Amino acid sequence: MAKEIPMNYSLNTDRKWIYCNYPEEIETDALADKSGYCLNRVENVKGGGQIFYSYKNETNKNIKFGVTVYNPNRETVTRTRTNYGHSDSKNDSDDVKKTDPVSRISWERFFASSSKQFTIPSGKATWICEEAIAIDAMFSGNLRFTTSAPVTVSVFAFISKWDIPDATTVYPYEPVGDKGKKYRGYGNGYFLTSSEITIKLSDIKKNGEVYFITHNRHHRNSTVNNVGSQSGVIPIHINKQYTADPNLPPEHELGNLANWCAQYFIPVKFINDIGGTQTVNCDIVAQKIKYERTKIPIVNCGGKIYSDVLHTAGKHMPFNTVSVKDTAKFNYQYIFGTNGGGFVTHRFTLK
Repeated sequence: MAKEIPMNYSLNTDRKWIYCNYPEEIETDALADKSGYCLNRVENVKGGGQIFYSYKNETNKNIKFGVTVYNPNRETVTRTRTNYGHSDSKNDSDDVKKTDPVSRISWERFFASSSKQFTIPSGKATWICEEAIAIDAMFSGNLRFTTSAPVTVSVFAFISKWDIPDATTVYPYEPVGDKGKKYRGYGNGYFLTSSEITIKLSDIKKNGEVYFITHNRHHRNSTVNNVGSQSGVIPIHINKQYTADPNLPPEHELGNLANWCAQYFIPVKFINDIGGTQTVNCDIVAQKIKYERTKIPIVNCGGKIYSDVLHTAGKHMPFNTVSVKDTAKFNYQYIFGTNGGGFVTHRFTLK
């Protein structure tokens, strides 16, 4: 029988995760220059953070998408965009409505990006990204930043930024029905760093495989920041009024939590206690849930990006093979791509 590894994570709760996926389908009433709404706003962002967004343009118009940072302090603020990757289905797919490549390409660009610095005067706002979005296009991105003082981050869809009013409010969130199962707000942290996993090859040989689970909000075989029996799924706080919580049942509007694009850093150590030189296969494997959902795993292993579309349970994505004479170490980042569903296992087997 396969052997499961309990996981021990540290989560960077000192950084805000600005999570933007509501309304998932942007219509005309969500355009800032038409309605005076922003899609998301998070105040008092200290030290830095990361922005995730995933939307579809349903306005029947070509629009723009952008993020501003406002400086409420008396002194000038320096803000550095350390990583940024954006992708949309119009430019990065042969089908404007196809989202599969969007997840992978946005992360390829994120890891390959260069830093950019912005100086923001007191009482002013600066655009830190701005993208053109075609009719019907799906789009997604991730932006990491640091800031020298607390700032306010706002996310907009618009046609003309010059027509956005000076004072805007956040688009109303309605926590009802399927629409309410998409979230915007913030999480406390976005980067889960695992303690080193040590795997004896004798355990793999005895059990057939050794594995651990990510993105199952009801699985409780992890410790996060020294608190046991955790899933690792990060709650999203909405409008200071609601919280999307992994402890809620999946049928609850605020329980549909998959943490698209949270990052996991996994260091692995293999110990060869069976002799000879052995080869270990490393795979991401789709798991069955009540309603079958496509999984889009993304792995950065040694600077190489691996991604696949796993449509059914049991499908797997190889991302590394490791030759082990005595001991061997490697690490990788894992990301659950935009528009995936369900959960996966990280599986280690002998060749």
